[in-house]
Amino acid sequence: MKIGISKKPILTIASLLIVMLTLNFFGGRRTNDPQFLENSEFPPREIEAYSEGINSILYDENGSISYTLRADNQIHYRDGDIRIDNPLIRLFQDEIPRWNIIANEGLVLPILTETSLEPKKQKLTLSGNVEILGLDKFGNRTFIFTELLEIDPINETLKTDRRVNYESNNIHHSSVGMFANLNEDEIRFEKNVRGLYEKISN
Repeated sequence: MKIGISKKPILTIASLLIVMLTLNFFGGRRTNDPQFLENSEFPPREIEAYSEGINSILYDENGSISYTLRADNQIHYRDGDIRIDNPLIRLFQDEIPRWNIIANEGLVLPILTETSLEPKKQKLTLSGNVEILGLDKFGNRTFIFTELLEIDPINETLKTDRRVNYESNNIHHSSVGMFANLNEDEIRFEKNVRGLYEKISN
């Protein structure tokens, strides 16, 4: 016994399945493929690798912890640069974490020496809601806020040409541009400096 089925509903169902598969394929690719994660301040480039859950510890020449780097994920580009999302950088002094730095994203740039093609150190550029929290040996806190920050984690220097807000126990500063040498406890504000000093009463 044969049952006749109209060809029109079959074509309609087949067309619907094709549309659903197409949307599922491109929709999934758009959300999961790192190629589509390039909606950032950094320009898109050719991607070599992608990984999640980054936790790195870097040591100085004496074997002490220099700094640690955590991030939700990282994208390796073919030119050697690395893009990281939601980074947390912790700078150590005398094996104690003195500075914590967070941001929305960052770019890790290898620096080549003049005598070798091998990268000897790295420079980090952070962007988007960059927050710097410092804690000295006396428990005094320092907060610094900006939108773009260049970091040399080995020499512990920070630099930006963007607006900066600085807060400590009794000082509030704002400026455009800043250079900080954390090893020397030196912070230099560049221009349009405005500040408020609050006297601490005993």
